[in-house]
Amino acid sequence: MTYQCLTILGSPNNHGNNALILNKVIEGIKENNPNIKFTNIKINNLNINPCSACSNCEQKKGCIIEDDMTEIYTKLNQSDIIIVAAPLYFNSLPAQLKTLIDRCQAIWGSKYRLNDSMIDKKENKIGGFISTAGQKLTSDRFKYVSGTMDLFFKAINTTYYDNFFLGNIDKYPAKNRIKLSKNSKKFGKRLINKLKERD
Repeated sequence: MTYQCLTILGSPNNHGNNALILNKVIEGIKENNPNIKFTNIKINNLNINPCSACSNCEQKKGCIIEDDMTEIYTKLNQSDIIIVAAPLYFNSLPAQLKTLIDRCQAIWGSKYRLNDSMIDKKENKIGGFISTAGQKLTSDRFKYVSGTMDLFFKAINTTYYDNFFLGNIDKYPAKNRIKLSKNSKKFGKRLINKLKERD
């Protein structure tokens, strides 16, 4: 069966730690399902304006702002797996990614105000989140961004299935970690295997 996978690189750096990890995750998915189709988005290459809190999406389906987010709404709806990768910035998400997430208010409005969801409610999508931190990995290092991602995945009718977190990245960059490739690929395989369970 052919699946659609949407990856969102939420880092301003298109060639940094998160990009490297995400590429390895993609390799792991391909090894487990070579027929999967990928749409890979680098958020720093897109024009996405902030939500203006106009509430138009609670009156009429969709967002009135015309920019690259329009296509992303479509991609979110079409995808079976959605993987987001982003570094921690002050214990939060980069502004570029948070802007994309905030614009999903239009999806929320279509679901809960208009009862006419922009995202197919019947589809059981699988979501994964990759994140890195400059400081050491602790039990609560990614607590705040995990909460944001949980709400994001709920808004787009996606099961938040798994995380791939990496700490101490300033001292030990991803490219220098011996087990990174193996562990990243395992993460990708877990996501595709979970999706196969759905079917």
